[in-house]
Parts: sequence; structure tokens; C-alpha cells
Amino acid sequence: MHAHSHWIHGEFVFIPGGIYEIGSDESEVERCIGYWRSRLIDGYDGIQLRDWIFKEFPKHKVQVAPFRISRFPVTNRDYGQFLRYTPLEPPESIAAAEPADHPVWGVEYEAAVMYAAWAGECLGRPCRLPSEFEWECAARGISRREYPYGQEFDPQKANTMEAGIGRTTPVDQYPRGVSEFGVFDMAGNVEEWTTSLYTPYGGGTFVEDDLSRLLGKRYRILRGGSFALGGDLTRCARRHGPHPGPLFRYRGFRLVADSLQE
Repeated sequence: MHAHSHWIHGEFVFIPGGIYEIGSDESEVERCIGYWRSRLIDGYDGIQLRDWIFKEFPKHKVQVAPFRISRFPVTNRDYGQFLRYTPLEPPESIAAAEPADHPVWGVEYEAAVMYAAWAGECLGRPCRLPSEFEWECAARGISRREYPYGQEFDPQKANTMEAGIGRTTPVDQYPRGVSEFGVFDMAGNVEEWTTSLYTPYGGGTFVEDDLSRLLGKRYRILRGGSFALGGDLTRCARRHGPHPGPLFRYRGFRLVADSLQE
């Protein structure tokens, strides 16, 4: 499973370690519900929205070690190289011959983990998927933004359903949508796997919702929303999961490399 590493989107962004505030307090939860309740465009209602958003409660501090996260999601080009060295079936985005610089999607969690191990071998440094805390730190930045690009939702800065594009876009298409750390596409385009399993935050309560009813109480957390879903899913604190419905299959990922120094 060896390959030259020049093709990998091997550009990693350093995220400093430290104490980060994760999740949302009650006023942030209520503000989110107030804004999005009348803007849900997927046929859901405000009661379901309240359940989803309370997965973020309460806001709490987490100690995060320094790490590097890939500036872009893994692309079809990157993943296509991986497929030359593995018997895995091509995911849907590659089977459909989507452009090379668009994010790969239709990748199950286990395949994403395999890709990370292979990419680490190619790059000569261990790679893995991010935890949901690492993902949220990279998306929110030092100033704890509501969306990767700022405090207010903006359909011009991310590929969500509100943008009206209806398909994936190149991973570098939204330079105005980058996070404070300079990470691209953390809002919209494709949802991204994390290594974390859903569990209530300390002091929070277990949320029974459509995901727990469909998937059971423990499911892998996805972050960031997609082009096929509403912008409420692109809030940095939002915790989602692998819903089995067809509109939710646009799942990709990005890599993390541990880093002790900048």
C-alpha cells in the first residue's frame, strides 16, 4: 500500500492546544432555535429542532492537545489514488465520475479509517480522523464562532441547500467561508465523519430523536452539514449522525495529524 505522497492534499493547518469551550449554553441554544425554527427547509418542525440542538448542551471546557487538520476535505482525486491499493468498492461520488477536486462522498466510517491509515503511511506521519472536539475547535477558532466564517449564517459562504447549487463544489470554492484557522469547507458541501460516538455532554441529558430511533443510542458523530441539507447543520457546535435517508448519504471526511509543535 505504498504510493508517492505528492498527490495527497497534504496541506495541514496547525491548531494550537489549550482549553476550548465546546457546545452551547442555554441562551445560545434558544437563539439558534429562534433563528432556525422558521427557516427549516427539510420538512422538520421546531420541536424536533429543539431536540437536536439540545445535544450541544451544556457549554463546557475541554483540554485539547495540539494537532494538525487537513485544510480541505479528502477529494475524489485523493480517494481514487487510495482505491488503487485496496479492494474496496468506489464510493458513489467516484462511481458517478464527479470532478477530481470535489470532496469524496458515500464513504463509510470504516473505509475513512482505512484511508487515514494509508495516507499516514504515504506521508510518513500517522494520520487519523478528528474527534468531534478537535473538529469543533478547528471550525470555531479562538473567538468561538457560531459558523466557521462568522456569527451569522450566510448562504454565499458555504454550499448548503440555501445556496441552491444542488451538488458538491470544489473544496477550495469558498475562500470567504474559511474558519479562523484557515480551514476550508467546514460548513456545507459534504458532512464529515469524526471518531466520536454520541454521548450527552457532562451535565446534559440523553436526547432521544430520529437518529437514536433509527441507529440506536450509540452512533458516530458527523459534523458540518452538506449541500443537500439546511444551514442549521453547519453551525460549528451542531452534532449530527449517519441518518440512513438518501438526502443524508453525502458523507466524507478530513484528516488529522498529531503535532507536538507548530
